[in-house]
Amino acid sequence: MKRIGFLVNPIAGLGGQAGMKGSDSLDGRMAALGLGYSKTAGARAYECIARIREDAGFHMIAPEGEMGGNILEKAQIPYESLGKHGEITSKEDTLYYARLLKDRGVDLLVFCGGDGTARDICEAVGEQFPVLAIPAGVKMYSACYAVSPYQAGELLGSFVRGERLSLEYREIMDIDEAQLNDPLATPALYGFLQSIHDKSRLQKAKEICPGDSSGRELLTDYIISAMDERALYIIGPGSTTYCLKEQLEGKGTLRGVDVARGRKIILRDADEQSLCKLLGKGIPAWIIVTCIGGNGFIFGRGNQQISPRIIRMVTKERLILAVTKDKLATLKGCPMLVDTGDRDTDRYLCGYYKIGVSSYETVLYRVDMV
Repeated sequence: MKRIGFLVNPIAGLGGQAGMKGSDSLDGRMAALGLGYSKTAGARAYECIARIREDAGFHMIAPEGEMGGNILEKAQIPYESLGKHGEITSKEDTLYYARLLKDRGVDLLVFCGGDGTARDICEAVGEQFPVLAIPAGVKMYSACYAVSPYQAGELLGSFVRGERLSLEYREIMDIDEAQLNDPLATPALYGFLQSIHDKSRLQKAKEICPGDSSGRELLTDYIISAMDERALYIIGPGSTTYCLKEQLEGKGTLRGVDVARGRKIILRDADEQSLCKLLGKGIPAWIIVTCIGGNGFIFGRGNQQISPRIIRMVTKERLILAVTKDKLATLKGCPMLVDTGDRDTDRYLCGYYKIGVSSYETVLYRVDMV
């Protein structure tokens, strides 16, 4: 019988819709909760774990409460308790329970969190221990994560049923939250985790696209020339979209979501509620997002402020994909991806989009769900 450790960082991703770009700060987490934003990691962990509730031949071990037990109880999966944590969870809780699970000799550690959580797991169990990572964070640069909670559940089901899976060392990438306002800061490699995979369900690490400046300039010129002076433009984070923001009046953010109108930044570093309030005024609006080089995500990685609610209010017909030819090349023909946290919205976004890479060239490219 396979022994599976299950561990959830319940505050992973909490800062996303609040525009915090991470969830490390306790003060920031409390502020997000005070504004009415809710924890999302539990729901994403449940989407994975529910995939195996009809299976047999495994023994689950987890902490009680929101670090694992609550999700297993909801899925009606019996588990061996590691005890209960305090009301406010921390990095130390993750380290403690991960080490305890390793000492218990589990065959696989399934954890749910973000880039910081992956760093903590690596510190606790080392690079030799088999893991399966469920994505629930904000930035999600690391390659150790499945492309979505659903696909993590598919991998877990294959493991439980004894299907042949590979083990591969996958990168742990992260940006220190103290450096998030530095435009020169890039994700750093913090180590590796040995992940189970089947060649298709793990995301790729973020790739930097060197020498892409000319492509960005062509793309930026094209988008600005086509802008409607009366409309709102919700512009997502990223170096490609930052090139666009720099051509507008006012100071935009590299890793935040900004809103422009009349070629001027009118709302800087917006959260989801502010975007909803602005859209409620009935002004025509567009969404401009780029994709992450290498793994292709356009929604669900670092731009959770543009939530399913915001996407539906604007509509996918008013979605502009600001993607250069060099960045498209990093995808190697694979589709761009969406993981909004709502599978109906993910399905809604699927399809082919016309991408204007310059004033004289367009590319038709596919967007798919994971």
